[in-house]
Amino acid sequence: MNPQALKNSLAQSLVAGLPGPEASAEDLALVAREGLGGVILFARNVQSPAQVWQLNYDLRRAAAQAERPPLFTMVDQEGGSVARLHAPFSDGPDMAALGRGEAADLGAFGARLGRELAAAGFNWDLAPVLDVHAVAGGVMARRSLGGDPRRVAALGAAFIEGMQAAGCLACAKHFPGLGRTTADTHKERPFVSLSRQELAAVELVPFRAAAAAGVAGVMICHAVYAALDPERPASLSPRVIQDLLRGELGFQGLVLSDDVEMGAVAGHMDPAQAVVEAYLAGCDLVLVCHRPELALAALERLVELALAGEIAPALIAQKTRRIIQLKQGLEPLPPELGVLQRVLAENQARA
Repeated sequence: MNPQALKNSLAQSLVAGLPGPEASAEDLALVAREGLGGVILFARNVQSPAQVWQLNYDLRRAAAQAERPPLFTMVDQEGGSVARLHAPFSDGPDMAALGRGEAADLGAFGARLGRELAAAGFNWDLAPVLDVHAVAGGVMARRSLGGDPRRVAALGAAFIEGMQAAGCLACAKHFPGLGRTTADTHKERPFVSLSRQELAAVELVPFRAAAAAGVAGVMICHAVYAALDPERPASLSPRVIQDLLRGELGFQGLVLSDDVEMGAVAGHMDPAQAVVEAYLAGCDLVLVCHRPELALAALERLVELALAGEIAPALIAQKTRRIIQLKQGLEPLPPELGVLQRVLAENQARA
């Protein structure tokens, strides 16, 4: 593989955050010239429905005009405490409140979010949270569907099916489960001392259901699980990703890292190096959510390693194939702005 083709393949595994509400020349270059596989938007990128539609349109058009594969346009729109888009978009209730409903309610909520997001130009919502909230003071109290693993599994699967049927990919997170930790990975690296049996009985149950429901992606968290790999956080661990998620659970979709700029990783290593380690550990997509220059630095490092023979060509081909296969079902451009206006008006009328 020549160096440019190699770079094009490796770039598909990188997802970057952007600084503001408009697509700058630098932002457009990330997806057109550099060929990054995706972008993720946050509250800093959102001012109004028309504005966020235009931002997604500009980014996706830049990728299309450069003859790149369709661009992943991602957002964390869980509802409630984690919602990047607010009214007139659906931004609540919390998952904890939704967890008191029935599977049909979660399916309907997932479909509602999916329709809005797809109309706004997003093709991937990094939801639902499938962490089982099973400890006092847990960091996922408001973001979890509850403390019963089978109920979380059923509700989460319904949400996934509703969202994906509405035209927006879903992502189950945060594998293998953050429901029994009080440490926040945004700030520090949690150590989870649960046994393999305890993890299998609680944490893994919803993720098995998500895989069976055909979820497009699973996000790996940055906690260390002593029974799985006492040395490395899950996001950088082949034992967690390859042996457990791919091997034991049989997951066939895309594996995403959580943001490598979070304290659980960035407090221990350079985020660009973390991108490399996450890629080698088994992540198909690695998220760099705040400084896109770190994504570009990581891309150059990946290319150097590949050219030196330190990344197997078969591994690169396998990841690229998974990504492109999923992207083949995506439209290059969002629907016209009028579709978003109509969807929002219809949802407000039903509320």
